[in-house]
Amino acid sequence: MIIFVGGLIGAGKSTIAKKVAAEFNFFYYDVDEVKKAVFAEDPDFERNMRDGIPFSDATREKLYDRVIEDLKELRVTHQYVVVDEALHKREFRHKMYRAAEEIYGDFIVIWVRANEKMILDRLQAVKREGHILNDPLPMHESFRRQFEDFNRSVIVCNNNGEPDDAVASLKRLISSSSNLLALNR
Repeated sequence: MIIFVGGLIGAGKSTIAKKVAAEFNFFYYDVDEVKKAVFAEDPDFERNMRDGIPFSDATREKLYDRVIEDLKELRVTHQYVVVDEALHKREFRHKMYRAAEEIYGDFIVIWVRANEKMILDRLQAVKREGHILNDPLPMHESFRRQFEDFNRSVIVCNNNGEPDDAVASLKRLISSSSNLLALNR
């Protein structure tokens, strides 16, 4: 099973994804690490990063193709994977869903959200060491404008407080609604 953890930049998606993976002892897969390689190949890389311009759909297609290939390889050694990715555009989100069903048979989507004030406070307060974005504010604004609503059920994780509280709530929900409960005993 794949657990997709999505959310806008600054909502705390990566923190929640890492904590969920650790809580269930699942493999954590950070799509941002793949972005570093794929986006660097884009001829507009410097301008996009400097000006907070989302990458073209052609570049995103390459990104998701590479992620899907990685997930196929991970399936050999990992029955459960937490995938940390924004999932802000429906076309690519659905590509990932189809791959998850084909490769793993099932998936869960957790959408991490926070109010705009909390997001801006986080983005202005935290220096992101080693992160692909030097200044996340312009990209957050671009992603927020591009976000396409979900048209299927997702678990919404409100992350306006402490991440540990959000993860505890998610653990209860995931455990009670799936066969993951047996894995956590």
